[in-house]
Amino acid sequence: MANGKRMLRFAAIMIALVGVLGFQMEAMGMLDTVEKATGTPDVIMIDTIAKLESLEQSAAVFEHDAHTKALKEQGMSCNSCHKKDAEGNMTLTFNRLEGEGQPELSASELKDIYHDGCISCHVESGDKGFKTGPMVGECRSCHQAKPEIVAERVEAGMDNTLHFIHWDSKIIPADAGEQTNCGACHTVYDETAKKEVYKKGEEDSWRYATVYSPEEMANLSTREVFHNQCVTCHQTLIEKKAERSGPVDCASCHEAKKVDAREAENAKTVKAMGELPRLPRKQPDAVLMMAKVEGPAPEKATGMAPVAFNHKLHESEVDTCNVCHVQGVNAPVDTSFKAMHDVTLDSSCVGCHAKEQKKPECAGCHAARPVSKANSEATCKSCHNAAQPAPGATKEVMQTEAVNLIASRPASQAMVAIEDIPETVTIGVISDKFEPSKMPHRKIVLSMAKGMKDSPLANTFHATPEAMCAGCHHNAPASVTPPKCASCHAKPFETDGKPGLKAAYHAQCMSCHTEMKLEKPAATNCVACHEKKAN
Repeated sequence: MANGKRMLRFAAIMIALVGVLGFQMEAMGMLDTVEKATGTPDVIMIDTIAKLESLEQSAAVFEHDAHTKALKEQGMSCNSCHKKDAEGNMTLTFNRLEGEGQPELSASELKDIYHDGCISCHVESGDKGFKTGPMVGECRSCHQAKPEIVAERVEAGMDNTLHFIHWDSKIIPADAGEQTNCGACHTVYDETAKKEVYKKGEEDSWRYATVYSPEEMANLSTREVFHNQCVTCHQTLIEKKAERSGPVDCASCHEAKKVDAREAENAKTVKAMGELPRLPRKQPDAVLMMAKVEGPAPEKATGMAPVAFNHKLHESEVDTCNVCHVQGVNAPVDTSFKAMHDVTLDSSCVGCHAKEQKKPECAGCHAARPVSKANSEATCKSCHNAAQPAPGATKEVMQTEAVNLIASRPASQAMVAIEDIPETVTIGVISDKFEPSKMPHRKIVLSMAKGMKDSPLANTFHATPEAMCAGCHHNAPASVTPPKCASCHAKPFETDGKPGLKAAYHAQCMSCHTEMKLEKPAATNCVACHEKKAN
């Protein structure tokens, strides 16, 4: 009897243990599913009904590119899922039309559209002998609370190279009476005519000049606008069997590897061309930029001279006009002090220049430079050195003045004479376990100068021959004979608000190599700079 009770207790314990282990295994399996969830750019979570009522099931996981591929194998196209509107344009909603003149569908009607459309297609594909999707009753195959595949997309964008490929294309029809084809994309909604029209010379990003009516825009997302314009145009070209068309799959625009490959290919195209042609927009080569202030005498209000801005140069240096024209190319650029000097904004002059300073060829010096607490008059005059325009001066006169001032800027960087640059510098003031370091000073200086060659930014701001010396010899007067580091930095690791001498030497050299992404010498290779003493 006692043995029987012990056996029952043992059995109960084992059952409980199995239950606990089973729960843990299931929980671990759930976690494993989340950890193994792969990301692809074509995953769309179908939750359309959620706008009308609470979902009974989780949103359906839909792999768009997988379906596109399956349809193509069966000789079918996008039109199998997407209808065309009255103008022949493919809509992006599934098996229905939406918008003006179309009936509002209930949650039940939408549910029927998706279930009938998807499942019937799966049945037909299976009958043809093709691999197919879930059938009736297999709800969890689509409605997954914890999807095994999730959406993972990079942002797609229209940079200058991709833009050029479009406006240089002979496949896209030209505008009426013109040699350009800008009107294919850059139309605006005309309130009077109640339709989209093209206005030459006023082209802008869709964000600021949209083809949609205000009522339509209220219900459209950025994603829908781009897909409506781009994907439907690409599909139209495919149907017309054009020599070339853009992608209609998700991966070509939103998968990191494919986007990187496309950008690399586009870079080769630009390199082969030498440079991209400028947009046919009649933009100026240069402009005089003046501070945005209130009052009749802006020069008295700001105390600053205008800036001659090289518009042509900057066009070739940015990926898109919207980097600077953040409110669209037809809107005035914000020239307030904050907008032009905010170091955190790519759209500001100072912010953009600070971003350039982070490039490896510049970062070696600029990363270690102390941040200026106040702009000096000399610093401001690097940009603010144009004469105030005469009262009543026309835009053309001011642009000519800007062009002339830009042409007078240095075409190369100011440099100290090579013979005045010490060939080597021996650092041995605190040598103990190692021999003094013989630094190839001249080689380093000339290598840095080579990295800045042909940089208009460096040519303009490194205005004096000794300017580059300040990268290492910071907080010292610009000179070819700067004071020694020990004049400011004390014994090896003693500090008084600044690093000790040993720390200063190592931080200066090693951080510079890190910022410039130099592999040799490695930070851990002491004997690469100073040999170990024999004793």
